[in-house]
Amino acid sequence: MSNDSGILFDFDGTLVDSGGAILAAYRRTFEDELGVPLPPELEDVHVLMAPRPIEVFATWSDGDAAELVDAYGRHYVGGAYKHVRPYDGTFDLISELASSGTKFGIVTNKSRKRLLLDLEWVGIDPALLSCIVTADDSVQRKPDPTPIRIGIERSHIDIAGSWYVGDGPQDILAGRAAGVRTAGANYGYYGAELLSPHAPDLSLETPLDALGILTSSLPLH
Repeated sequence: MSNDSGILFDFDGTLVDSGGAILAAYRRTFEDELGVPLPPELEDVHVLMAPRPIEVFATWSDGDAAELVDAYGRHYVGGAYKHVRPYDGTFDLISELASSGTKFGIVTNKSRKRLLLDLEWVGIDPALLSCIVTADDSVQRKPDPTPIRIGIERSHIDIAGSWYVGDGPQDILAGRAAGVRTAGANYGYYGAELLSPHAPDLSLETPLDALGILTSSLPLH
């Protein structure tokens, strides 16, 4: 990688496993606010990761979706976030990237408040990041490339030679549309079966595999 290149990461399912936290917040919302259990199909974290909370409540409840989104946020920051766990290798990856002087940041569809809480909980210093782009920064969300383009601009990196790493098809689509190379995190929520049809430039089996990006000589798109 050149000095002008960098790596932007998705967060949930890429650097941390937040499935337990998200499930806990949804369960509390359905049980406490609606008096019903979480719908069985939503027990699958893969189903919960793609839609926004307002879409979940609009689809699977007859309550006021906006009010339920607020309640979901309260339950998340009220304690559900304590279920978030960094993947094995995440801290080593961050340490190696920081030591090498590589610019790296986070681009996520998550809200800034919840992201910052997660970072504090797992022990990732936001000061190490070249950018933090959240749902608060753009009305567009992945697979739209806008959030990644914002990350590129804030990180002051060149599109050519830079990368986006994520665990979902929306991440690969967004990265490619933004003009960067893409790496698919097969260990995340979607897996190789759903990622491989979108042909990421690299496939990762652990977070530490992302270090291969530093020496990659793949041709430009």
